[in-house]
Amino acid sequence: MNHYRLDRYEGAYAILVEESEHNNELSVLKERLIAFVKPGDCLEIQFDTIGNLKHVAIIPKLDKMEKA
Repeated sequence: MNHYRLDRYEGAYAILVEESEHNNELSVLKERLIAFVKPGDCLEIQFDTIGNLKHVAIIPKLDKMEKA
């Protein structure tokens, strides 16, 4: 699984930033994510063999009590 953060929506695309030291940007069609993902959300994404989104899940943010 790959981890990304939804940075922003630009036109017909959602711009994702890879959660790694490289911070690579990836653009995917906005219609694939807009129904349930908002900017700032962290995502776990699995791609199929030709690069299509196979599985997308929001990684829940830790609340303040869990961080302590």
